[in-house]
Formats: sequence, structure tokens, C-alpha cells
Amino acid sequence: MFSQWMQAHRRSIIFLVAMLALGGLLAAWSLPVALFPKVNFPRVALNLDSGDRTAERMMAEITQPVENAVRSVPGVRSLVSTSSRGSAEVTIGFDWGLDMVAAVLQIESAVSKVMPDLPSGTSFGVRRMEPNLFPVVAYSLTSDSVSLAKLRDIARF
Repeated sequence: MFSQWMQAHRRSIIFLVAMLALGGLLAAWSLPVALFPKVNFPRVALNLDSGDRTAERMMAEITQPVENAVRSVPGVRSLVSTSSRGSAEVTIGFDWGLDMVAAVLQIESAVSKVMPDLPSGTSFGVRRMEPNLFPVVAYSLTSDSVSLAKLRDIARF
């Protein structure tokens, strides 16, 4: 039954398969090619630096006031911070589809408003999370018999 139908419509089927193959070839040549896909992640990283303060002082004097200021930015969905000696990193998540350039500017503005209240010498940097800005893979080479200089050469070349 099915084979009879295929025999009766073989020219139509061949034409359909040829058109699909041609469409596939045209689509393959028109697709963009890049190392990483164009993705607009709704995430911003805020780095704070304040000399050699202990992690506890960083948290109390710098990280918490900055977190409170950043929470006032519209569209903030999540906030994760890590404080260590002399530095802190705050990762801010936004809703998908938000204009991330405007979000970065709003974060910078919110942090700039609280900068006079923070200890002197505190600096900050804001950057968008983009796949081509951050490493995908990191390697660590160790050896008991090869020198560090030779390991560095091996890793580099």
C-alpha cells in the first residue's frame, strides 16, 4: 500500500527531498560562525578593592552597604557576594531580556552614591558577564621532576 503510493508520487518526493537539501545548504552558508554564541547574559560582576582589610571588616564596612545600594536598582533578581581580605565580589543577576548596558550604568550609579560613605581608598569595577570575556577552561600544571619555568613553557607553547 505505502510502496504503491511512493511509486505513484516518486517525482514529487524526489523534488521535495531536493528542495529540502537545497534549503539546508543555503541555511548552512548563511548561519553566523563565531567561537562563542551571541548571548546576553543577565548578570553583572562588581569587584570591590580596599587595600588589606580583613574579610570581616570588608563585609561590614564595604560589602553590606554596597549590597544595600545595589538592591535598589530595578530588575535585580539575585545577589551573591564573596568577601575576602582586601576585596569583595558581588554578582548581580537580572531578569532575562533586560538592557544590560543600562543595568551596568545603573549599578555604577548606585555604587557611586555610596562611595563617599565607604572607607577611603576603596575602588570598584563593574563588568558584564559575557562568554568571550571570561575563560572557559583553566589548566594547572604540576610536576615533581620538571621545573616551574619548563612547565610554564610547556603550557605556553
